[in-house]
Amino acid sequence: MGWMQRRRLNRSTSDKRLAGVCGGLAEYFDVDPLLVRIGFVVAALAGPGLIAYVVLWIAMPKAPTGADAGPAAPASSTARAVAIAEDRYARGEITAEDLARIRGDLTGGAG
Repeated sequence: MGWMQRRRLNRSTSDKRLAGVCGGLAEYFDVDPLLVRIGFVVAALAGPGLIAYVVLWIAMPKAPTGADAGPAAPASSTARAVAIAEDRYARGEITAEDLARIRGDLTGGAG
């Protein structure tokens, strides 16, 4: 399946302040977690935000970690780009040198 893996809505275990709800929503929709947090604060001040957060806290499963994680989609755009390059290398579309150059370019020379 490569880089086109199915994303799942989970509470974040790495980007969380309280329960990981905003971090998980931000990962799923590929937006800045700060924007999601600000949205929840505004919604809480307007009324239903706190209730929505608690409902999502209960309803959203915690993101799997370690051996339970399985083949998860990369979190950052750099990791996704490297995964695409690795997939192209596996299909024989680019050489090992091209893959190393792409990794170096994307990770700032640490490839």
